[in-house]
Amino acid sequence: MKGSWLGKPAPVRRAPLAAALLCLGITALSAPVFADAQPSPASAGLATGDPEERAAILELSDTALIAGAWRALFVDSSAPPPGEYIALIPSVPGASNGGHAASTVYLLRNGTEIGRFDREIWDNIAARASAGKKRWASALEGPEKQEVPLAWEAGKWDGASLLEKAEWPAGFAFGIGSTFSAVRTSKPQYQRDFEFAWNQKLFSHFLLGASLHRSQYGGGLTRLGQEVSDTAGGKLAPLSYNPFWGDGYWWWTASVGVPGLRYTLALADQPLPRYYWLEPRSSDAIRTRSKGRLVSQWTGDKLESSGNLSQSVDARFGILRYGILFDFDAYRVPVQTVGCEDLPALFGTWGAGLVIASDLLATRAWLDIPDAALSLDVPRDWPTHVRIAFLRLEFDYRNQKSFSLGLSVRLNIQNPIMNLPRTRS
Repeated sequence: MKGSWLGKPAPVRRAPLAAALLCLGITALSAPVFADAQPSPASAGLATGDPEERAAILELSDTALIAGAWRALFVDSSAPPPGEYIALIPSVPGASNGGHAASTVYLLRNGTEIGRFDREIWDNIAARASAGKKRWASALEGPEKQEVPLAWEAGKWDGASLLEKAEWPAGFAFGIGSTFSAVRTSKPQYQRDFEFAWNQKLFSHFLLGASLHRSQYGGGLTRLGQEVSDTAGGKLAPLSYNPFWGDGYWWWTASVGVPGLRYTLALADQPLPRYYWLEPRSSDAIRTRSKGRLVSQWTGDKLESSGNLSQSVDARFGILRYGILFDFDAYRVPVQTVGCEDLPALFGTWGAGLVIASDLLATRAWLDIPDAALSLDVPRDWPTHVRIAFLRLEFDYRNQKSFSLGLSVRLNIQNPIMNLPRTRS
């Protein structure tokens, strides 16, 4: 069998005979991935004859084809793990004499079956992987000619690809870190945080999420706020100094989402709202218990606003992100964020964008160093993909007297529990 069924013969090459025999034996013993029972390779016509006549065994080298097949099996996965990928297509008696082609295609990674496709579905994946290649520009000449897509032709714009670009990640997330912020006319502000989040997919595309956080503040504005509270109404300052770190604040978020959009409700009763470092007159506002240019919650006896709830709407498409935060108990105006995220780099991933609040503007950037990922294939019906950012650096900057720098460690476990691979009939 030739490789022309892939659209072009270049993406695949035949595996050697020894590999073919090994793959046939492993595949015959492996269990099916999907819920519906599938015929084994032996019952599909592999029992007799020469191995090259019994089946087509194609070693895949086209990264677009491998990625398309992997995403079809594991919908919530970001990228296929490295390995040797082979497509095994059993022959059907009479196929060489004009009969029907094999109805099942087996996909193997490192000699182990990871999934099966109907032949029609596999042909569609192969066709999408090779679509547009005839219009690509030739970039390199050498022992092997490599084709590079033009920028406006590299993307896929069919319905399935557009939906995939808008999907929200699902799974568990854990993070712990510290933040240092410079605030105008105030000593540096310190903060340490703990967070745990669970985002669950329902009916393949609908998202329900919840998270629990603990934030603790030290020095800077929170200490100033405590001093102002201690001396309010002409009271004498206490003889003992307040501890550097204040009490910890527990807060939560709950979110619902569809591809491209997500709504989040959060408890926002902390003494410092998230974008407090943008406020140009924070010290004066705290001392006089008045509203600043942006922050409006420091008008009471305490910095925190008890029982305050914030609302936000986020949008995503591919690497593009947009968010708007509504919290008129904490801010005078909505706070907007826009930018790009999950951009690949040699050291991991990174992103950048802007924070906009009326006439206040700041830049933001983050990067993961390094960004490690691994996949756990056992048990096969519950594939889990783990991503670890050993060092996450976040930097928000307005000017040299107004910025925030954060360091944290994050762990993401994608596709847990009910996020099963898409079932093929």
